[in-house]
Amino acid sequence: MRTWYIEDAGGGCRAFSEVLVLVSEKPQKIYTARMPLTWKEEISMEEIACRLVINMMKKAGVTKNDRVLVCPGNIFHTLHKWLENNGYNWSTAKMDGLAHDAAEEAFYQQLVESGVPGEYKLQGRDYRTFYRQVEEWVKQQPDPSKYWKDREARKKPSEARWRLKNTFGRPRKCRKCGKKIKPYSPMVEHRVRKSGRKYRRYFHPRCSPVEPMKGKLDYAVVKFDDKTITGLVLPCGEETTCSLCGEPIKPGNKTFYGYMGEKLVHGHMDCFEIIDQA
Repeated sequence: MRTWYIEDAGGGCRAFSEVLVLVSEKPQKIYTARMPLTWKEEISMEEIACRLVINMMKKAGVTKNDRVLVCPGNIFHTLHKWLENNGYNWSTAKMDGLAHDAAEEAFYQQLVESGVPGEYKLQGRDYRTFYRQVEEWVKQQPDPSKYWKDREARKKPSEARWRLKNTFGRPRKCRKCGKKIKPYSPMVEHRVRKSGRKYRRYFHPRCSPVEPMKGKLDYAVVKFDDKTITGLVLPCGEETTCSLCGEPIKPGNKTFYGYMGEKLVHGHMDCFEIIDQA
């Protein structure tokens, strides 16, 4: 059984990428990865870090029989869940020794490659002074923007901004797959604010990159033309006609909406044979 250590460095500096390392002391093996400065996917920093570490673990051949010690920092929270869900022998631990040194050296090497003066070095564990020196150097560069971390991308998506809702009578376009989200069907709504303006983006539940907060959606399974249909139970918005009895459905009345293929079936709850309801 081998012991692997997972550590990061550079998270407290506003410039340059965080560095992630996967280290084995006996035998000595060091794998490194750099977080991107920014990304376009609407996922959290923790998810990006988790992907990078999983790739390093695959390269290193880490097995579920090995022992995995992980820094308890926020950047690894998604990784902690992944290791637990996938049955790895793991725990959190404060990093010292080779893992800590390898992470700091990998971050410092990134600075050297970019031209940061060699005298800017971490003294003891005075990160505040070290990072301030690096950030002042960045400010003096002709194009400092290429060194700064994208703090907006690094904000963890708030579950409160991802909600399971329904489209009511209005179709939407899925932000991920580009296909239509049908009227009267479940969707995930993502609310974002950029440059002071509010935006809403919509996803099929299967396409959502984040597990949404559970909105109040009532479902029912009914029998129609000798087939079972799963759909939503909603208050009727505008007066419409029941697909079964042909009588009007008054606004506000509880109504079943479901699809048989591409055909929308809707009607009074009393008109359907209800198999299940939640």
